Amino acid sequence: MRRRRPLVAHDEFELNKFRADGRERLLSLMPLTSYMSSANIGFVAVRDEDALLRANVARIGGYLFVHARMPAATVVWPRDEHSRDRVAAIVAENRAMRFISEAPVVVRRGSSFLIPPGTAPVTIEATEATELVFITLDAGEFAARRRMGFDRISRDATSEASIRPMVTFVKALCAIESEVAEVGVSPLADAASEIACSIVAALVGKNMPKPSLPNAIMEILVREYASPTLSLSTVAGRLGVSTRTVQSALSAQGRTFSESLLEIRLKAASELRRHNPTMTLDVVARATGFGTRQSLHRATRRAAERSG
Repeated sequence: MRRRRPLVAHDEFELNKFRADGRERLLSLMPLTSYMSSANIGFVAVRDEDALLRANVARIGGYLFVHARMPAATVVWPRDEHSRDRVAAIVAENRAMRFISEAPVVVRRGSSFLIPPGTAPVTIEATEATELVFITLDAGEFAARRRMGFDRISRDATSEASIRPMVTFVKALCAIESEVAEVGVSPLADAASEIACSIVAALVGKNMPKPSLPNAIMEILVREYASPTLSLSTVAGRLGVSTRTVQSALSAQGRTFSESLLEIRLKAASELRRHNPTMTLDVVARATGFGTRQSLHRATRRAAERSG
């Protein structure tokens, strides 16, 4: 196995990008516990001699995100004491995957899969090379956040169109570089954990409670604050409401759109500076949505004046 760059850790944020070439190398890999302590997955059969595995891995606290290009192969998830309380969601780009287990595995449209928590080992067969996103998280954490369990799985699941944007987010999360990973670790962690729970909830298929409008607004701000073009009209358009409705929802909580976005960006800038004391203010400003160092200075000064 050849790592493209060393593991990067930021408190509870870890990133790794790696590849393994050839059947023998894949079969000789230790279970991927080094990268996925709660998902001790290992290869047991590989079809092609020149098979190639590429994977980008991100771990944020108890949430694990993997974007992989997996060869035609068979892998086993033994589910030891570290993983029996974990739930896994897999979304593949084709229908080349098959699951074998005494435990129930939820299959949606032949390319999305949910493995509820349990102790029975799971064998995963890919009949051809496939690109996939793999997410695992603690089932108790999911139940607490969503007030949902796995005792009742709906026959109907959320549409694929609603899952795809979330899968795209996971791919982008796994692909970020180390210097970007430290930009607003807390906002990024909040967005990632929410996306993971949303994908699992969508595969469970129960009716998900619609977040309140203020919460929906804040989810967008936390997820996209780094974009310098993020605006009131952009958020309103995403939510399908008027700009006045967005303003009223935030006003009821004693804040404005500008104040909310500014607060998130300033927190992200502060955390970025704390983790990277040698980073220039120009880079910090661009990475947190301010655009220029002057804009960051003005925002910091206004915030200080208000708090004073």
